[in-house]
Amino acid sequence: MSEPKQSLGKAEKLRVKADFDFVRANGRKQVGRLMVLVAAASPDGRCKSGVICSRKFSTLSVRRNRARRLLWESVRLNRKEILPCRLILIPRFAIAGRKCGEVQEEFLKLLARAGYRSDRPESDGQC
Repeated sequence: MSEPKQSLGKAEKLRVKADFDFVRANGRKQVGRLMVLVAAASPDGRCKSGVICSRKFSTLSVRRNRARRLLWESVRLNRKEILPCRLILIPRFAIAGRKCGEVQEEFLKLLARAGYRSDRPESDGQC
């Protein structure tokens, strides 16, 4: 038997510009070495996330996609620890060449600093 699908679905992602604008206007920004996290309270009690990675980060799509994958994987692996909120993650240049564990560690630190991390850790912790 196969395991149930572990990926993030459409319902768990910010997809509309208005959602991103809401988080930017009402959220609290936390800046780390590898990423910037903007978190706002969720109006519907569900957790939704979005990743922004423009050409300003890198002109090479391979590098932008790697940064996006690292951030999405951090959200996916730790979604049980995230309290209901809206999140925007923006990679910084220092994320290039980092391993998933390092990115995940900083994500959890910034999430706790923003006040949206649950007290009891339940993450898989595997990349």
